[in-house]
Amino acid sequence: MSSSKKRWACAAIAVGLLGVSAAFLLRFSYSTSFLWPGYCGYDSAIFQTIGKYWAQGSVPYRDLFDHKGPLIFFIDMLGYWLHGRAGILVPQTVSLAAALFFFYKLGRVYLPRPGAAFAAGAALVYLARTFDEGNMTEEYALPFIAASLWLAASWCERRKNDPDAPHPWRYAAVYGLSFGAILLLRVTSAVSICCFVLAIALYTLFKRQWAALGKNAAAFLGGFAAVTAPFCVYFALHGALGQMVYGTIGYNLLYAAEFSLTDYYGGSPWASATFRRTVFDFGAPALLLAALALLCILRAPRRPLGWAALLTAGLNMYLLFSNRPYLHYFMIAAPLVPLALGMAWKLWTEGKAAGKRAAGRLALVLAGAYLVSLAARLPGWQRDSFMARWPGETADYNNIARSMAAVIPADERDSVLAWEVDAQWYLAADIRPAQNYFIHQEWQSAADPEMAAEQAQRLAADPPAWLVVGNVTNAEVADLIAREYTAVSGWAEFYEFSGYTLYRHNG
Repeated sequence: MSSSKKRWACAAIAVGLLGVSAAFLLRFSYSTSFLWPGYCGYDSAIFQTIGKYWAQGSVPYRDLFDHKGPLIFFIDMLGYWLHGRAGILVPQTVSLAAALFFFYKLGRVYLPRPGAAFAAGAALVYLARTFDEGNMTEEYALPFIAASLWLAASWCERRKNDPDAPHPWRYAAVYGLSFGAILLLRVTSAVSICCFVLAIALYTLFKRQWAALGKNAAAFLGGFAAVTAPFCVYFALHGALGQMVYGTIGYNLLYAAEFSLTDYYGGSPWASATFRRTVFDFGAPALLLAALALLCILRAPRRPLGWAALLTAGLNMYLLFSNRPYLHYFMIAAPLVPLALGMAWKLWTEGKAAGKRAAGRLALVLAGAYLVSLAARLPGWQRDSFMARWPGETADYNNIARSMAAVIPADERDSVLAWEVDAQWYLAADIRPAQNYFIHQEWQSAADPEMAAEQAQRLAADPPAWLVVGNVTNAEVADLIAREYTAVSGWAEFYEFSGYTLYRHNG
């Protein structure tokens, strides 16, 4: 094929990937798609609020706090700078198209072109069932996970013919960049990258390739610094570096430590009912990968692929099965689908060539069973997601939020805070929060008592002119509201959204 034809082919592939991604997002990204106007989601609404006001001059963490990395806020800031809520579809589409490309490349390590395309399509179907409201941190982590797994699996596959070839340092730079980007989103999403990097590092140590190990470590750190340093410099210049580190890492350590698996499942009938599906349905890619990894180890115990895949499957299972069973958490398992399908094909073709077909047949049966299960459950995807039901219920919510906001004088709209209220309220009312702890304060501070004290202190020291209040359980805050505020609305109750009351400061 001539170079001109190759360029046209690449352009056609890029357009096709962008088109498929855009169509997918319009259908499944409820919180950003203009097919569901007015709905901004739950977590997505938080990211959108911070992104919207970052685009208008606010500084994340210092002015508006949430316990995620700054990259998700930057993406939403870019979207709002482009074209408001729907503008987020632009970086979303690019991100998903990149993920699909790397899904294909990951499958292509083992599969012929049609098989790799099918594997990427299967991963997209899995995403349709775990996408929740869209515009989530796990979604933007996908291209980084898939690209890193593609490079790592490619290197592992080449060990078959050249077991002493060192790992390329350029690959390590991609791993470092990917890990840094995911740290700036939600660090636990990098678990698959960490597992392969650990397996490769141990293999390099075993081979005593000290020079290669040093080059790879330096390249990893270089890639990591390339993506994290600009954010660190920005927040340091704005006096918010410590708050950024706390929101990105520190708070989440407290949040994870506060969670009890037994208490959560024991106290939540919904969670208990979904645990079996958490493991055998949404967790199936990790289970399939674990089984195939064991077959690879039994066939070739000295190759790194089986061990890296087994470690990846095991830690993904631990992370996903021991956490809250929110569907979007499982998005990070999507790259395991083309990896597992490719490994199943590899086991079959290698076994067939060697005249030992039992393991290969078992691998194909396991992969086939997973694909049948995925297809059989697809018609029920809408019942799986809470978010699939909620976009149509937001009209009343938005109307009441705007009615509340209409009571507030124009010169006091910069002194409004919602207490124990969803971020959707700010977006519906088009009001910038008056303080940095702006949503579900009592839920957020449950993991950090010092945050609870700081919230109450700020409310007392600089009380906003207006409060929109949900359910208050903090006695200090409840007492302050009773002393210093007067209700100017009744209790506005929403289906699935609890209810809020508007208060005005007495001063």
